[in-house]
Amino acid sequence: MDRNEMKIEFGSDPRNESFARVVVASFMTRTNPTLEEVADIKTAVSEAITNCIIHAYDNKKQEKIRIECKTGKRELFVTIID
Repeated sequence: MDRNEMKIEFGSDPRNESFARVVVASFMTRTNPTLEEVADIKTAVSEAITNCIIHAYDNKKQEKIRIECKTGKRELFVTIID
């Protein structure tokens, strides 16, 4: 399987947490994950985004959060930058 990567940036609005979770879960489907792996990634992304919004930005909507993802054979690398 070829390597693949993506970057996405969005506002630190709490409504974007579910969007981020689904985007990363969708991106990882090429790695042929189990349902448990998808659920684990969605939880990790949700927690990271929520932490960015609540702790780093104090719920200010004008700030940006960036997610960078890379895949390999059965690998997923996720970086969340606030």
